[in-house]
Amino acid sequence: MREIPQSGPVPRGFVNGRWFTGDDFRDRTFYAVNGLLTTRKPSDPAETVDLQGGFVVAPFGDAHNHFPSREQDLADGNRAHLDAGVFYILNPGGDAEVAKPIRSRLGSPATIDAIFAHGVFTCPGGHPEPLLQYFADRGDSFFDRVKLETRYFYAVDSVVQIDEVWPQFLSTEPDFVKLIFGFSEAYRSGDTKQKSLGLRPEVAKGIVRRARVAGLRTGAHIENAVDFHTALESDVNMVMHLPIFPDSMGRKGASRELSHCEEKYVISTADVKLAAERGVSVVTTAATGSAENFEKPNPFAALNGNEKRFLKITVLNLQRLKDAGVTLVVGSDAQPGTGTLNEIDLLENTGVFSNLELLKMWSEATPQAIFPQRQIGKLQESYEASFLVLDGDPIRDFSMVKKIRMRVKQGYPLKWN
Repeated sequence: MREIPQSGPVPRGFVNGRWFTGDDFRDRTFYAVNGLLTTRKPSDPAETVDLQGGFVVAPFGDAHNHFPSREQDLADGNRAHLDAGVFYILNPGGDAEVAKPIRSRLGSPATIDAIFAHGVFTCPGGHPEPLLQYFADRGDSFFDRVKLETRYFYAVDSVVQIDEVWPQFLSTEPDFVKLIFGFSEAYRSGDTKQKSLGLRPEVAKGIVRRARVAGLRTGAHIENAVDFHTALESDVNMVMHLPIFPDSMGRKGASRELSHCEEKYVISTADVKLAAERGVSVVTTAATGSAENFEKPNPFAALNGNEKRFLKITVLNLQRLKDAGVTLVVGSDAQPGTGTLNEIDLLENTGVFSNLELLKMWSEATPQAIFPQRQIGKLQESYEASFLVLDGDPIRDFSMVKKIRMRVKQGYPLKWN
């Protein structure tokens, strides 16, 4: 992991702030010294920053976001995330060749902190190959058909094939390994017409074992409840989606199937319990539509029949996971900044979480899931001096998370035009 830059020789004292304790807000004074928080006044003169009664929370995270991924989207992606108060990103995919040049510019006082998975592991012809080929065929200059495999994805169908590509994958210096599971029940079916869009279970287990030896954590893309189970059996650290993709790959007859087979998308009680026991984090990615259209008391009014059905399944899955004590973390798989805000809006409107639970999920659990070895996500002694100052108390009025009056990263108040 890259070293976090220090905050410089001049300490700063942040006064007149109400700091989040994990339960409520308390009047406190914190100092930023060498990029870390302390309540001890430094011996050297400290610059005083008056927070004017603002409510201080740890910065937010997005545990499933593909921006920034290259030079062309660095400036806009970085600005959008910081505008939304999102400082920490897990980018579970992309192309290492175009991502590497920007990685050294991330993690500074003026840029987000991000980890990258680079190319994902899937089966031959599996997700995301058809999607990337579609982008290439329509003329998207970022995608070249002949350069997709071994850059955006590795197509493997046996343990031998893993060993053939594993050294090349490690040479890209990934921070994370993403595995694709797509309708994995096809591997257990005798119906040759069924086709999975993801890894064979035994191949997935082989990838996870190699990742663990390499010191890399693993995450799973899933489509349905069987994929969730298969991901747990493969011993991944994180599930990157809820089962909310009724027709994401354009499968024939998917809509017809769903009207009769909703049970395919409800996570079983046994798997919910197993995820909790193994400490597997689950990323939400629940916003199937624009959360701006959701209004209480009926946040689902603007949706069509299938969307309503699957959002209700999502609410059920969220409730069961929460009740079992599974670590839920916020991820949008959408546009930088605005996508994360839409995600948090939808999560609020489900009614599953209290304002306090949402705040802790977004500012504590999510950053810690992205960077588990760092002292972030809390406003405590020796934690990194990164935080947001809000106009009001988000426990009383959660909309205050969007009213950010100051952003401080590694001890530096961020400023831009």
